[in-house]
Amino acid sequence: MESEKRVYTCELCGAEFETPGAKGGHKRAHQLKISREELLTELRRLASVSGRSPTTKMMDERGAYSAACVKQRFGTWADALRAIGLPPNNRYDIPPTEVKEDIRTIATKLGRPPTSPEYREQGDFSVSLAQNLFGSWNESLAAAGLEPQFEHGIPDDALLDEIRTLVEALGKVPTASDMDEYGRFSCRCYFDRWDGWQAAVRAAGYEPVGRPSGPANGNWKADSKDERRYYGPNWKAQRAKALERDKYVCQTPGCDWSQTAHREAFGKGLHVHHIQPLSSFEDRDDDVDFERANRLENLVTVCVQHHRLWERASPLRLETNRSPLD
Repeated sequence: MESEKRVYTCELCGAEFETPGAKGGHKRAHQLKISREELLTELRRLASVSGRSPTTKMMDERGAYSAACVKQRFGTWADALRAIGLPPNNRYDIPPTEVKEDIRTIATKLGRPPTSPEYREQGDFSVSLAQNLFGSWNESLAAAGLEPQFEHGIPDDALLDEIRTLVEALGKVPTASDMDEYGRFSCRCYFDRWDGWQAAVRAAGYEPVGRPSGPANGNWKADSKDERRYYGPNWKAQRAKALERDKYVCQTPGCDWSQTAHREAFGKGLHVHHIQPLSSFEDRDDDVDFERANRLENLVTVCVQHHRLWERASPLRLETNRSPLD
């Protein structure tokens, strides 16, 4: 029996489209008709009425335009506020438990794990906050106890349309990391369907960023920083558990880098290190036993500055003030 065709609806006017790429182009046309000055004027009005920097929720509930439109035109909500001389209203004391609970709330409303664009429009917090805390959007879902968005049997056209949608949303050709963080699908879908991410991007009609990729297999070690080594199907969930166990703080003795501070300083969240390296779990055919390699007792949260120290100590564990727990 043929599955029901998915319909993509424009949140601004209700128009329906068969592909996310068509919807993305249509929404972009909506937003281009609204000048940046009109958006800034509305932000100033909300600021005057509320007496403080307006929030995305305030714009969606009381503003003339959507918060998504503002973020699309200015890059981030904080940049739009800075354009009218107001400080961003970011909170840095939001506990991870609140973010995870909100993700679960949106999942309950939708009846499935939300995509990052859906959470951006419906959640109480920003997608970037979740990414700062947990590493990526799929890792945020895993931290909330939800299944990452790995889909099977996806048509080639749908995969390529999602690349085109990200080009529209990000204003650049996406990397594999961008797809993992902002897209509907995992970059692994593209590695498996085409001969790497670069080939998939070319199939979508764009020139990829970075160097050509190698063979698409489970243990392929990528040279490009945008196409990383595959750590197994349970990696995202195990990584999220390790970060939560370690309270999102580097476990190197004397180091107190937190996830948020690390993201602000280095542009990426904390690393999760394999104490006993993956190579030690390979068999003669170079297949990795990911179940054993990604056990929590073999994982530890570290900062970028101390990751090499842990690599040099491998397969030993540096002494910390706490023991890893399952």
